[in-house]
Amino acid sequence: PVAQPRKLLHPYCPSTKKDFDLDPHGRSALSLDHIPTPEMCCAFCHGIPRCEAWVWKKDANMSGCPYRCWVLEGEAAHDFSGVSQSGVVSGMPPPRPALPLEKQQEAGAGLATPFPSEAGAAEGSLGTELFCFSLAAPRGAERGLLRMQHSLGTGIFKCDRFAIYSNTTLEITQGVSARVVDIDLSCPRGGDSYTALNSWVFIAVWKKVIDDGWYKEYTWIVKVDPDAVFFPDRLRHVLRDHAGAGYLSNCAFGLHGPIEVLSRRAVSVLARDYDDSERGDKPERCVNELHFGLWGEDIFLDQCLSKVHGVHSALEPRLLCEANCNCPDWFWCSNGTDRVSYHPFKREDMFKQCMANSMYGTSEVLLAQ
Repeated sequence: PVAQPRKLLHPYCPSTKKDFDLDPHGRSALSLDHIPTPEMCCAFCHGIPRCEAWVWKKDANMSGCPYRCWVLEGEAAHDFSGVSQSGVVSGMPPPRPALPLEKQQEAGAGLATPFPSEAGAAEGSLGTELFCFSLAAPRGAERGLLRMQHSLGTGIFKCDRFAIYSNTTLEITQGVSARVVDIDLSCPRGGDSYTALNSWVFIAVWKKVIDDGWYKEYTWIVKVDPDAVFFPDRLRHVLRDHAGAGYLSNCAFGLHGPIEVLSRRAVSVLARDYDDSERGDKPERCVNELHFGLWGEDIFLDQCLSKVHGVHSALEPRLLCEANCNCPDWFWCSNGTDRVSYHPFKREDMFKQCMANSMYGTSEVLLAQ
């Protein structure tokens, strides 16, 4: 049985005052948009080390963004001369568990290698060897998120082999650079869930993964978004229950893109479909037989493998905890010690606090020390 975490923060925010504005004069230096609940506001304050208090407003009088969260620090956080105001909730964050993995940063322990000649399966991972990769945009937060994960020896860098792809030359850190995919990473949004319509982007990325050929040496191939808090050791444990699966579905609503776990056999099927195209640059049958104009890459990949090629998937809810797949209070990252990933965390401080919360009270803390 999987060990359960110690009681971490529930009811999460004990120092909360309803219908009270702790910052009536607007002295906050940071605000966060689209925060639908005071609990999420408290959680995000918890993830920002300098945040000492928070204010959430149900109606911030902003067009298109009724819910808003303010982060307070310094003098503004310690001035308790607030005012009563309906629809406003204020409070202070709960204690923050420390991240034990930061102790490894100076030692440089536990890092995987990007170099094919030096790659090898981790001890005890027979049958669950992982090749993990991420696609990183050259601008924005993703490069910093990956650099931070590398420094901690976690995320894709704890897999048996890793690779990073981008559409330009991109150095993540010394000795770690992205492999270039000739594709425009910008794409429109649309569809029922107004998601990124990025199927063609990842058609090009998977082509590069297949051409590199490293997937052939590993049992499982894992695509991970840079803003997903990912625990490879937990994935290895989960994969022992799915030895015969072609790929894993991480949500009852269908495959979601933050983490995609494919068997070597599934990628080989995909590779043959690329080979069947005239220029070898697309999965021929999937592109011709699917109407994917308003799909994200995750739906396209799911339908390509299952509907077109008949590859069997297995539903595994432990793979992903996020708002879009009925994972309660995902933003606290305390939904059980067997959760493989949490998404999304686009700030480095929030990302690390999510890791710390998820590892709190587990054997992983001891193993990391």
